[in-house]
Amino acid sequence: MKKWNGYETTQVIGEKRKLPVGGYVCKIIDANEEVYGWGNVVVIHFDIAEGPYKNFYLEQYEKQKGDKKWKGTYRLTCPKDDGSEKDERIKKNFKTFIHHIEKSNTGYKWDWNEHNLRAKLFGGIFGEKEYEIEGNTGFFTTLRYTTDTESVKTSLIPKPILLKRDTLATTTKAPEINWGDDALPF
Repeated sequence: MKKWNGYETTQVIGEKRKLPVGGYVCKIIDANEEVYGWGNVVVIHFDIAEGPYKNFYLEQYEKQKGDKKWKGTYRLTCPKDDGSEKDERIKKNFKTFIHHIEKSNTGYKWDWNEHNLRAKLFGGIFGEKEYEIEGNTGFFTTLRYTTDTESVKTSLIPKPILLKRDTLATTTKAPEINWGDDALPF
């Protein structure tokens, strides 16, 4: 058999490294406010800062071909300050994240400049989320919530988020096959 070009560098199927569920100290790489018609979001790009999975998202990014996408992303919705119940929840989520940043970075005080979040640490709790693509399902690990870098060591792992499925199970009866009087199917 003739050896083909690129055998040594061809990636083996299944060797993609997956981030295990659990708590990790994370470092913010970049933070920018994005404006949409429905509101604003601070998009935070982060990576794992220490341990055996340090630089996990950087390594993943560098292995991508073509249109690369940074996978370590957390989207923090900005309050509209409209007095609604939903806005109050958004305010609590935003302030909780900032509290975790301030608690994890001695001397840092939020100054309403998202760019100053760069290089700041926080605790990230990662859990599994089920996905479906073209009829195939599986799980990926994603940042589920944040905490401070000290509490991340003792945080509980969240249960997996499963796809919503119909509660009524549908059963399909197998079609009956008539093999004749004494005929065998083989």
